[in-house]
Amino acid sequence: MSLLHPYFLVAIAYILFFSVQEVFGRKVEKKWFWFLGIYLIILVGFRDNVGPDYGSYKGLYIYSDTKSYYSIFMKMLHLEGPEHLDVEWLYTLINKILLNVFNAPFYILTLVIAIFAIIFKIEYTNDNTFYPFTFTLFMFIPNFFVGESGQIRQNLGTFIVYFAIRYIKERKFWHYLFFIFLGSGIHSVCYLFLPMYWVARVPLNKAVMLLLIITSIFLSPFEVYRVFGDFLTNMASDNMLVEGFNGYMDESIQRLNGGFGIPEAMMAILTFFLFVFDTKMKELYPYYEYHRNYAVIGICFYFIFRNNPIFSSRLAGTFIGFSYIIIPNAMYVVSGGVKKMIYAFIIALFIFNFVVFGFFNNIKIGRFTIELYKNHILP
Repeated sequence: MSLLHPYFLVAIAYILFFSVQEVFGRKVEKKWFWFLGIYLIILVGFRDNVGPDYGSYKGLYIYSDTKSYYSIFMKMLHLEGPEHLDVEWLYTLINKILLNVFNAPFYILTLVIAIFAIIFKIEYTNDNTFYPFTFTLFMFIPNFFVGESGQIRQNLGTFIVYFAIRYIKERKFWHYLFFIFLGSGIHSVCYLFLPMYWVARVPLNKAVMLLLIITSIFLSPFEVYRVFGDFLTNMASDNMLVEGFNGYMDESIQRLNGGFGIPEAMMAILTFFLFVFDTKMKELYPYYEYHRNYAVIGICFYFIFRNNPIFSSRLAGTFIGFSYIIIPNAMYVVSGGVKKMIYAFIIALFIFNFVVFGFFNNIKIGRFTIELYKNHILP
């Protein structure tokens, strides 16, 4: 088993300390969450050859400078310019400006992306849960290492649209559309969130949820997503980054052919929380229905795309990553005893993910270990 660098262990201890306070004590001031965000920005933004796709993104940084501003502008308008862009316009523009105008080293790009991603993540988390530290702890492994430290394009894009959910709540369509535009300029998977302005308000009951999930499980072996042809392929792919992602997130042949693994267990856990706490959450938790609808879509997407590890992780993951917030939020609507049980389960699941992440050598592959992690400003 590989062990995380002490920098990450310090972050985990900090998160756990305030998680216990916010669940069993008084409300924790937002400033402590921002302190965590600044620390994580330093760990991610100044990392040196750390992350499963670091080399690929570095190559993409140099590649972006070969494209003209006119071609980037045409790509923004969804038109073909004199040069073909394989990567979304806004991400290419950020790369080009940093390199072409400022001649910035690559770690400045990772710093800029980390700043934006973590700011949007903090705002989204504070908007949608009373337990921001607990949710952060629950999602820290492996999401922090696959997202902020790995697939930085999709991570930033999805947190831009997660942040924009506040405009669905406020019914500000043009605000929401603007952030979809920005997010899709970073990663095209964000287009999937456009219908959520309306879908988030669709009324669901347990019978409909059960029917949708069972239907998706039944459709899983038939790979019905193939009828969309290259549309979904282009949306889910990261071109030169796919190989790095596949090498980092190991998928066993047995699981892809009908076996049961950790992703299926997580879908079962999320489904359990959906059905057990649905009634109380509707009564007591603001905007729970939005989270629930995202969760149902994510679960259905996962099973429909299950035979394709890229689709099931990237397309379904955009919704699943948001909907996991239901699990810590359930503590808000239950009695003290049940609240302790849910919290104990969250801690147990975190420990399990910590151990699995180490035993599967994902820590070593991503260079997050004591021996391999390097930072441009930290000793």
